[in-house]
Parts: sequence; structure tokens; C-alpha cells
Amino acid sequence: MCGILGVVAPLGSEPEVSRAHFEKMRDMMAHRGPDDSGILEADNIMFAHRRLSIIDLLNGRQPMTSADGAFTIVYNGEIYNDLELRADLERLGVPLRTRCDTETVLEALRIWGPSAVERLRGMFAFGAWDKRNRRLILARDPMGLKPLYYALIGNELVFSSDLPALLAYPGISPKPCWPAISWYLTSIRTTLGHRTLFDGVFTVQPGELIVVEPTDSAPRIERRFFWREPPRDHLLDASDDVVARMVREAVFDSVQRHRRSDVPQCILLSGGIDSSILAYVTREIEPGADLQTWCSGDSGTPDGDFAFARVMARKVGAHHHEVPVGREAFQSLWPRLVESNGVPVGTANETAILAVSLGLKAHATVALSGEGADELFAGYGLTILSGMDQIHSARPEAQWPGGDTGRERYRAELAQAYGTTELGTMIDHYLRVMSWVPMKAKGAVLGPAALREIAGDQAIVEELDSQLRRDQDDIPDPERLLRAHRRINLTGLLARLDTSTMLAEVEGRTPFADVRVAELALSIPLSRKLAVQRAPDGGWSSARKLMDERRARTKVILRKAFEPYIPAEILDRPKASFELPFHKWLEPGVVALRDSRWARSVLTPQVAQALGKQPDKMPMIAWPVLNLTLWGQRWWG
Repeated sequence: MCGILGVVAPLGSEPEVSRAHFEKMRDMMAHRGPDDSGILEADNIMFAHRRLSIIDLLNGRQPMTSADGAFTIVYNGEIYNDLELRADLERLGVPLRTRCDTETVLEALRIWGPSAVERLRGMFAFGAWDKRNRRLILARDPMGLKPLYYALIGNELVFSSDLPALLAYPGISPKPCWPAISWYLTSIRTTLGHRTLFDGVFTVQPGELIVVEPTDSAPRIERRFFWREPPRDHLLDASDDVVARMVREAVFDSVQRHRRSDVPQCILLSGGIDSSILAYVTREIEPGADLQTWCSGDSGTPDGDFAFARVMARKVGAHHHEVPVGREAFQSLWPRLVESNGVPVGTANETAILAVSLGLKAHATVALSGEGADELFAGYGLTILSGMDQIHSARPEAQWPGGDTGRERYRAELAQAYGTTELGTMIDHYLRVMSWVPMKAKGAVLGPAALREIAGDQAIVEELDSQLRRDQDDIPDPERLLRAHRRINLTGLLARLDTSTMLAEVEGRTPFADVRVAELALSIPLSRKLAVQRAPDGGWSSARKLMDERRARTKVILRKAFEPYIPAEILDRPKASFELPFHKWLEPGVVALRDSRWARSVLTPQVAQALGKQPDKMPMIAWPVLNLTLWGQRWWG
């Protein structure tokens, strides 16, 4: 795992940055690569790298240049089909000098050009200079496990895996991007499509390939997505037993590939289904290994993560560790995350991931985590079922099951859950269900100038519409919603894991968020992932009713695949995710709110006063607003 940095100037010129300043930018990413560093100046480019050594510890120094000098790369990630790709390259007569997957990616690009990214299975973000064709290639893996940002500064293009490092480039003056800020208030996600929270700074999107051709003035930039999600009904006719076996085999294969490392590994074991599956599979693959498991969370909850993680750790015979996170740790780690990463924190449990990563660093350098299973196997029951409420409510009344009684009962359940039976479009309802600060509440939070800048949140609506329309036309609405939510939610959760583990100099790996596992999961119809019982009258029930009465079962096919091997109390446990009572621990944000000139200039006096007095009374507004306050104070005072 590494930190990458690069700049490409117009042809015939040198970058407008000194080597000494570029090295300082590089070393701002030392937490991403404490083991080694490098820098290269050649023609119109300058590349720099920080390395966290995982495979072939003595080799793999970057920037790395091919033997013929045709390609140079700075690369961040791990390729899990590395051995197969190396065999393909060797059959073509390519001499390989190391065991490092950086060289594999470099030589794949040299042989196959930009289309080589379609062959890569893993987590990656890289910048590669193709000297023969005088072009820069930027790419990011399909799931978005590794970050990659870029900006145009005059006629130069600068890229980096780290926002503070990129923003230290001469000529950049950080400015807020208001559509993305408004999206953060709504979703606690720090990117909106290709936008970041900084105006003029963009993210390479998951599964995106960007080719940059410098000229003697502004560069030409071409973008395309190189990975396409599979059709939905590929496995419609297979039996449940066959599909469950396929899921089990895919997870075993992914875990085995993710275990390849020359440094010690561990598992982040939360006591949920997903991390428990990782622990079970790892023990099956490596029966004699010293299996290390780590859990973090709120020790004040007796039936929380710690209790269930202990059950699974005992079952697999793991050497188990616990890292409690209380008020003091939370209030120390929260501002540290904002300061170091340069963006607001997404979910409050990023602090727990950082805490456990700091704890395990003395024992392991790689940590396996269960992110991805919920988004791919329909683990967010309330989110998807709420979308079903919108779909059902839009149907003609003649199509409603359960007769008049069932229809009226369902309408009453919708009114109780949402305050209305008119749920609007899928985008309207998605925002109603998912919002921290609803769009209609922005006027009570943002002052007049900021409110004008967000322009009625049209950018948010357009981005969500593009996500919903991105799939093939024959995808039914429930599946379309699940896929769009996967792209929105998983990218944020993977960013959370990356930034929190990297601050502790740890590599986080996610066997479920693997492109082959994803392709299989997305080929399985939603009905095999989310099972719902009808109401006694034969009609629909609201999402809230289904969840409260436990008449909906999530991740059905994943549970079936591993049911014989996971303790029943874990399989039947309601979904939980590193729950922390963050709404009681918001003092750092409140102090910043009183001190920050920037916050006072963009917030309404009413919301600033209310949050300054009792933030715990309005946590859904307090958390994103106070995070933005810390972020704004970090950049603008």
C-alpha cells in the first residue's frame, strides 16, 4: 500500500514545481508509505512515491520504469491475479525482475496498453507515463478501494492519492465546492460523482480510466468506465444450492488471494456475519496459522460487537484482541482524521477503525475487513425495502394485492413511516430515507450565500439520476436501486477503511469487495438475496413494519452459503455496524463552531446557536455540520 503523486506539464516544458517542494508534498503521505520513498524527473513529468512494503519487501521501489524505458509508473494497491498475469507476460517473453505486483501492472501496460486495466483483479490506483505515445494513464479499480485525485493547474495536470498533498502544489488555492458540500450534508459522503469538496479538484471514479495527452498548452483528457456490471438474471434458473455453492467457492477463492502477503495479517472481526465468514474461511484455508482477530467499538454495550466477536474468535481458535473506544479516544481521533485526511469524517465509526488499526500495527501490517457484503448481497434491508415502498406506492391501485383492506392498511403504514403516502420519484424517496440533512432543511442550515451556491441541489439530483440510469434498460427498479446504492455507499465505506487504516500504516483488504465476487453477486436476482413475508391479508407491508417485525431476511444466499459454519447467534443477529454513541461526544466540533470564522460565514445563526447549546438533541444535523466546521476550520480558519 502506497502514496502516489505526479505532475505532467505541457510538452517541451518542465513542471512548475521544484524538486524540493515536490519531495515535501510526497512526504506529507508518509503514513501511506513509511518503508521507502522515491522521486523521478524526466522530460515534462515528475513522479513521486511512498511505499508500504507488502510483497517482495526488498524490491519494488517506485517510481518504477520498464527495462526499455517506455513506461514509468507510480502505483498504489494489490493485484490478486498477479501470478496469472505474470505467467501470461512470461509466455510473451517479458523478463520480470521482481516478485512485486507493481512490475506486473507496469509490464501489462507496456504490452497491452491502457486496456490492460481490464485484466487487473484487485485494488489499485495508479498513474503511468507512456513515453512512446506521450500520454498519462490514470486508473482506479472497479470497486473504488483506493483513492485517486487530480486537478488542472494552468496547463499542468497534478494527481495524488492524498488530498492534502495535492493541495500543497504551487498555484492551488483551496476553495469549497458547494454542490459536493451540500451532498456531504445529505449523505456524509465526501465525493459527488467526479467532484470532491474542493472546487477544481476531482476524483477518478471507481472503474474509470483517464488518458491525458499533454500538448504545448492545455492537455486533452479522455475518460471512460472500463468495467461494466453484469446482467441481473444470469443465475435465474440455477437452484439455491448451486448458487450457494458458487458463492461459497467465490468467497474462498477471494480470501485465499487476499491472504497473499510477505508481512503478518489479521482480521477485523466485528462479530457480524461478514467478518465472521472471513474468519471461518481463513481458518479453513490455513488450519495451522496463528489467526489474529481484532475488534473495536463501544465497551459500554454488553450485547454489542465485542460479545459476538468473542463467540466467533473462540470457534476458529483465534488470538483475539479488543480495543474499546470511549469518549476520550473518540474526541482525540475525530479531529485527527479531519486534520490528516483533509476532509470531514463520514461515519463516526471511522474513529473505531483508526483506533483498532493503531492497536494492531505492532502485530500485523495487513487487515482483512468485511466491507462490500452488504452492498452486494442486499444487507441494507431498510434502504432497499424503503425503495420498494416507493415502487409499490407508484403502482396503479388495481395492481395492489390484499384488496381494499390491504391497500388501506399499507397506506396507513406508509403515512406512519414517512408522514405521507405520496412518495414521489425514486430519487425523491431515496433522499427522504437516506438524508442526514434533508434537502428541504438546507435553508435552515446554510446562510444565503451558500444556499445560492448549491442551486437547489440540482447537481445532487442529476448525479443520482445518472446512477439510476447507468444500468442496462432491462434492470428492474428494485435491482437498479440496489446497484445505485452499492456505487454510492460502498465507495464511501471503502474510503473510510482506506483512510483510517492508512493513518496507522496498515493496509486494509476487503475480500467481499472483489470484482469477481461482485460479478457473481450482481448476477444473482434480488429475490435470492432479500426475502420478504407478505402481510396476513396477502398485501404489502411497509419497510419499517417488515424490519420491526423481522419479516424480512437480508443476505439470504450468503447466509445459506455459510449457514453450517457460522454460529446461529451471529447468523440471526440484527445488522449492526460499529455503533458508537457519538452524539454524546461532539464537544470538539462544538468548540470549533465557536471559533471558526468560516463556519460562522456559511451557517445560519440559528443552527449555529442550537448546535452550540445542545448538539446531542439533533444528531442527524449535528454530525455533518460539525464535521464541516472542523474541515472548514482546517482549511480556512
